[in-house]
Amino acid sequence: MKKSLVRVALLSMMCLTVALLHGQFGAAPVDDPFLWLEEVEGPRALAWVQAENEKTLGLLQSDPRYDRFYRDALTILQAKDRIPSVSLKRQGLETFWQDESHVRGIWRRTTLESYRGQDPRWET
Repeated sequence: MKKSLVRVALLSMMCLTVALLHGQFGAAPVDDPFLWLEEVEGPRALAWVQAENEKTLGLLQSDPRYDRFYRDALTILQAKDRIPSVSLKRQGLETFWQDESHVRGIWRRTTLESYRGQDPRWET
């Protein structure tokens, strides 16, 4: 056990040393040609996304199965009887929920007892 820990520690130190020598840590390179994408709601980034979405949508819609897949996916996503998938955390059960009222989604949690009930009480 001790030998394994020593080996892991030595390997980690070697990797860190090599990374430091090759400049993998520190500030991001200034000459990054895609740095403008970091401003996710900037006009240039939004225009690029719009153009990429149009190309992708055209390709998807050219598939004869597109309409059926789209309708099926929309039906599933808009279903009012969806069961929230949850993760067990220290303070209860948590889920990320999206619906027509929460388009961008919300994090919420409840207790196990409440989740087992008919209408769970969620805390956002």
